[in-house]
Amino acid sequence: MSSVKDSVDSLRIEYNLWQGLLLNCKEKPENCSQDDHWTLKDVLAHLTSWQELTLARLIAARLDEEPEYPEWFPGEDPETDEATDQVNAKIYQTFKNLSLGEIKTQWEQRFSEILLVCSLISEQEFSEPDRYKWLNGYPLIAVLDGTLEHHREHRDLITGKKNLSH
Repeated sequence: MSSVKDSVDSLRIEYNLWQGLLLNCKEKPENCSQDDHWTLKDVLAHLTSWQELTLARLIAARLDEEPEYPEWFPGEDPETDEATDQVNAKIYQTFKNLSLGEIKTQWEQRFSEILLVCSLISEQEFSEPDRYKWLNGYPLIAVLDGTLEHHREHRDLITGKKNLSH
């Protein structure tokens, strides 16, 4: 398990890598889709939505409460590809009328909020398994590691890297 500092530092690096990718995509948008035909806008909307869950969980941990999830989220992480596809379809519907610039602003805001809330949570709160019943035995650090891996996965799909192990 990584330390909180390592995870937060890795998130900051990933944020910067995404900022570079977004700049590059602005210059060459034809190179910025995924194999499954998601546009850059679709990918960023997807990541922004899942960042809402990360933020909800971090805030809940900070306040020692249950997370308040967004309406599009079914309450539990999808267990099947079909359930995940349904959640992603709801995300698409939520964001489809927004511009890439609007979505990018929301994504940046979520990322900043996540990093801010992380600074308010102790290493012990992040590391202790079973501390938050709504995490089903996982320590809170798993939330950070999950969002990092999610961003890496989609960045790798856009940049053409096929090896998704990090």
